[in-house]
Amino acid sequence: MNKKFTLLLLIAILLQACGEVTPISPIANTSEPVAVASESVLATLESLPIPQPSLEPTPEVKPIVHVMIPSTGTSDRATAHDNENSLFYDTKKVKTGDEFYKNRFERPFTSVDMAYLPDLDIVNFSITSDEKFFYINISMVDFDSASQSLTGFYGVEIDRNADGRAEVLLTTHPPYTAEFTADNVAAYLDVNSDVGGNVINRPDDFGSDGFEKTIFDLRQGLYPKGNPDLVWVRQTTDRTLPAIEIAFERQMFKDGKEAFMWSVLSSHTAIDPAKLYYQDYFTAEQAGAANTDDPNYPIKDLAAMDNTCRVPLGFQAIGTEPLGCYVKGRDIEEKAMPSLDGADSTCAQFIELCASLE
Repeated sequence: MNKKFTLLLLIAILLQACGEVTPISPIANTSEPVAVASESVLATLESLPIPQPSLEPTPEVKPIVHVMIPSTGTSDRATAHDNENSLFYDTKKVKTGDEFYKNRFERPFTSVDMAYLPDLDIVNFSITSDEKFFYINISMVDFDSASQSLTGFYGVEIDRNADGRAEVLLTTHPPYTAEFTADNVAAYLDVNSDVGGNVINRPDDFGSDGFEKTIFDLRQGLYPKGNPDLVWVRQTTDRTLPAIEIAFERQMFKDGKEAFMWSVLSSHTAIDPAKLYYQDYFTAEQAGAANTDDPNYPIKDLAAMDNTCRVPLGFQAIGTEPLGCYVKGRDIEEKAMPSLDGADSTCAQFIELCASLE
């Protein structure tokens, strides 16, 4: 029956296109004369294949099953305080902490008009751990005034050999929930160890590609060695302040050497892993400044963001570490680029993460 129905429809369409007959309906019951196709037309139609539904099965999309879900840190490992502007933001400037040539930025303000953005102004940053995860907590001055939520993009840099070049970058994107989720967080590696250019603690005219390898992003279906539990994020509180907490698996350091430096950052727009460090992608004039005594004031292209100095975990910093937090009486050392296959290279320090790229 279905075959005859399809055949009659094809006859009607073909005859109408040729202008030979009046279109007919295979369903209507009418006494009007019905045109009859010629035998040659019928023969042609009979020879046409009738489309058949595809018998190929639709590929099954397997849901991601999480095995290790973070809870809360039980051991305090390190805490630091950042410069913040909650008491004098109406002056449209910062007192300290914005030093372009040291890759330190205190810019929780919009470009040019210097409107204050409290959910980008970092107050405290701390790290805790439990048996499976490290937890980095980034507390902000307040929620975004319009949405009453944290609307920024937040990140963590991990520098395992304290040379100023982070090997791992973790980033988040809103919206955030009170429960940990791995869906809106990503992780990147600087495999070729060129973050920061030729010399880490000064601007370079150098074509670095930043953190060029994505190792974790569930939005793209990417995670190392079938492990979708590597990085997580949630919104929480820290001493009554709104905060973002980023958890990452301790097995990232499977060789047992849990010694590294770490810093955090915030941004009004998505953190571009290919554009770090900022001092290598903007001139001082393009970036502007947050200090009124700087000739480049106000903030221009490099606006609405904040970052911190770098804090040690698992060892005692002596103050010569590039981008490290200040230690009185110590000068920062200049560190040249590491080799791609030496002991200080990214893949020598994060063997398992690099193996997941193969």
